[in-house]
Amino acid sequence: MANKSAPLVLAVGSDRSASRAREDYVKAIHQLGDAGPVKAASLARYLGVSRVSVSKAKRLLEREGLLEASPTPSSPLYLSGRGRKLAIAMVRRHRLLETFLYRLLQVPLERVHAEAERIEHVISDDIALRIAELLGRPECDPHGHPIPYGDRDARSHPTKSLASVPVGTRARVVSLDDRDDAAIEALAAARVLPGASLMVESKDARRLRVRLGDRSIALRAGHAAMVRVATL
Repeated sequence: MANKSAPLVLAVGSDRSASRAREDYVKAIHQLGDAGPVKAASLARYLGVSRVSVSKAKRLLEREGLLEASPTPSSPLYLSGRGRKLAIAMVRRHRLLETFLYRLLQVPLERVHAEAERIEHVISDDIALRIAELLGRPECDPHGHPIPYGDRDARSHPTKSLASVPVGTRARVVSLDDRDDAAIEALAAARVLPGASLMVESKDARRLRVRLGDRSIALRAGHAAMVRVATL
């Protein structure tokens, strides 16, 4: 018989605790699936772990009631109601911590994601909500992602990738993908940040040039793909 208390297999820095692994898995499934099922291969790529690790985690998460029971080992992963509640709580902690670090401690934008990833596992929901009150219950984190305050995700409006819009388009930056620290550093240095208004001047397969105020800025195509915009 399998040991129900066996730890999940997911190394995150030097922390291999079962609780952190559980929280990382459900948050990743939630963010990848957007309330829908997630393939094991996609989850493994997202977390940088093996398919074997995902298979082991899937069985344990199902046993703990955080995943819906799947008919076959190869079936996609689907969070249960309890799993979604935990995932949203982790998203809330993460985004509030990013906001706290950025606004009050003035941690550079390219560092806040990794720092929040470390801290989110050791604070309670009560502390997260106290941080929210301290900050005035912000609607979005510094990357522009909405902060959920209940058991449901905060709603976000449809956006497009900056890399996908035609030349001549005027747009407002809504959010930035936060998983590439080097790209965030480059975008922050160029002031391509949530709330900024810009116009696409030219583009090719490698670069995209935008007009931001009185400046003309060249961005790598890969960095532009990480910028979500609403066209004006």
